[in-house]
Amino acid sequence: MTFIQLLASLTPIISVMLFLVLLRMPASRAMPISMVFTGLAAVFIWKMDTTFLAASVVEGLLSALTPLTIIFGAVFLLNTLKYSGAMDTIRAGFTNISGDARVQVIIICWLFGSFIEGSAGFGTPAAIGAPLLVLLGIPPIAAAVVALIADSTSVSFGAIGLPVLFGMEQGLTQGGANMAAEQIAQHGGSFADYAQFIAMHMITIDLVTGTLIPLTMVAILTGFFGRNKSFKEGLAIWKFALFAGLAFTVPAWLINYFAGPEFPSVIGALVGMAVVIPVAKKGYLLPKEQWNDFAENDGQKREELATEVKFSQLAAWSPYLIMAALLVLSRTVAPLKAWLSSFNISWTGLLGTELKAGFATLYAPGAFFVLVCILGFFLFRMKSPAIKESISVSCKSMVPTIISLGASVPMVKIFLNSGENASGLASMPVALADTLANSMGAVWAWVSPIVGIFGAFLSGSATFSNMMFSGLQYSVADNIGANHALILAMQGIGANAGNMMCVMNVVAAATVVGMAGRESEIIRKTMPVALGYALVAGTIAAIWGGF
Repeated sequence: MTFIQLLASLTPIISVMLFLVLLRMPASRAMPISMVFTGLAAVFIWKMDTTFLAASVVEGLLSALTPLTIIFGAVFLLNTLKYSGAMDTIRAGFTNISGDARVQVIIICWLFGSFIEGSAGFGTPAAIGAPLLVLLGIPPIAAAVVALIADSTSVSFGAIGLPVLFGMEQGLTQGGANMAAEQIAQHGGSFADYAQFIAMHMITIDLVTGTLIPLTMVAILTGFFGRNKSFKEGLAIWKFALFAGLAFTVPAWLINYFAGPEFPSVIGALVGMAVVIPVAKKGYLLPKEQWNDFAENDGQKREELATEVKFSQLAAWSPYLIMAALLVLSRTVAPLKAWLSSFNISWTGLLGTELKAGFATLYAPGAFFVLVCILGFFLFRMKSPAIKESISVSCKSMVPTIISLGASVPMVKIFLNSGENASGLASMPVALADTLANSMGAVWAWVSPIVGIFGAFLSGSATFSNMMFSGLQYSVADNIGANHALILAMQGIGANAGNMMCVMNVVAAATVVGMAGRESEIIRKTMPVALGYALVAGTIAAIWGGF
């Protein structure tokens, strides 16, 4: 591979870095431009067949339907709760648990945030959790930092498993075929089965790395933002923090083992809250003195919420509980699963090529979100103006996402399908993998999660990171004789870590707490945590995989 060809293979990475990160364009502009540059590099330097390139774009657009429906459904549900007043009830419930800021951070960001990540994903937890912390008197910058750090381990199973089930499957599919076909055949015969196997590696490693996240959060809270700048004040609740960590990671491990990667974050977080909140209310595992000693107090503590609480906690949470039940039943009850899966739209032979795409209309979680929202209209007795507002705001908010995803997925498809070319080269990710394996194969257990971090940092999404680099990771595993599932798991864990510091999430978190313009300060706090997360996970993987 020549230097020019190397640059061409790096075009998706370089262009996203340039337009999204350096020029700070919104993703709705940066991603379409990056897609165009990737297409030009594929045609003029990689000599990719133009018909195959066009078919790849079509494949990407059709493949984007699944995540788009999930994202719309999740946003729709959040707006339904907001405009019905149910979200105020959920928020009020957190104020009655504990006056200790360390406890509030763990429950709101780690547990409730993991639940939101599991059901919605795409940076939503930090955008919801950080303002809640500000309402409780935590300084805005501190709120943004800890909310971003918390949104990490649960990302493996975010948006009903989208990073693994969609991101990795798309990332491993090249030229209409899945490059992991042999591995898939050995693990049940469907990608969902193989995804569950990969996810077991991820959540097993996170029994260590993920469990440490709550303790890390409170140490950063007190060490950087406390009046005494004391990490010790955060570490003082180590018993409670580790308990809260295990209260999520252990149920998540069990759920993935028995039901697959769609539910661990949703159900793991629900179980965690059910266990941890009573313990916090009783003061078990906590020091006698509560902590709220901040160096600055930009967020003034409020005694009253913005609106009157209208519903019981059970009623307010019921849409999420119904959603979780529907997901579990549809994935575990075989006749129901078969019936829902029968409503499937598939496109084959795109533009005369072997490329194909499909969309499970009723089996996809997006359909369940919409159903639960409709039930919410009746449950919360919403009036027509509130219903119209929730629908209108949800639709309008999707426009940038549609553009971003509508460009990102085709760009990744061009990247992955570039093996159909006149230059005699392998596809771009495979060619890159050969180069990387020859130079860094011996330390790939540590490099692999860094690649995942880089992908999430650039694209703003763990799902996009997995789409871009799963094929590369699989090829490197082939070249160095490593455990494919373990290397893919490290890609996923790295993508999780990158979620803490990716530009899109940081901008969103900073904006919602009124700290726009201080994004670099937030990234400087979250980047070391992301790299430490990857280092610990890489060390565990190196021991596990015999590197």
